[in-house]
Amino acid sequence: MPYLFPRRFALTLLLLWATAIWVGSLIPLSAPPVDNGDKIQHFLGYGVLAALALAAFPSRMWRAWLGATLMGVAVECAQYFVPYRSFDLRDMLANALGALLGVVLLRLAQALRR
Repeated sequence: MPYLFPRRFALTLLLLWATAIWVGSLIPLSAPPVDNGDKIQHFLGYGVLAALALAAFPSRMWRAWLGATLMGVAVECAQYFVPYRSFDLRDMLANALGALLGVVLLRLAQALRR
C-alpha cells in the first residue's frame, strides 16, 4: 500500500500519540461530564492510534488493530491500580471498535489514492 506520508514521520506521530494516551489515561482529569463522552474519546483516540500504526507499518493492518486494542486493554488494567481512575470493559470495547474503524478508514484512503 502507498504511504500517505513518510514512514518515519508516521512512526514519530505514533509514539507521541501512544505516549499522550498513556499519560492522559493515568493522570487525574477534571472535565465536565458529557453523556458517553469518555467512550467517544476512547473511540477516537484509539482510532487515530491504530491508523498511525498502520501508516507506520502499512502491510500490517490487523497487527495495527491488535496492537492498539491490546494497548487499550493494558491501559484499562493499569487504571485498575490508580485510585482516581477505574477499570471499564466498555472502554476496552470503545478502544477496539475505534481502532477497527481507524485501520479500515486508513486502508480505504490508501486504496482511493491509487
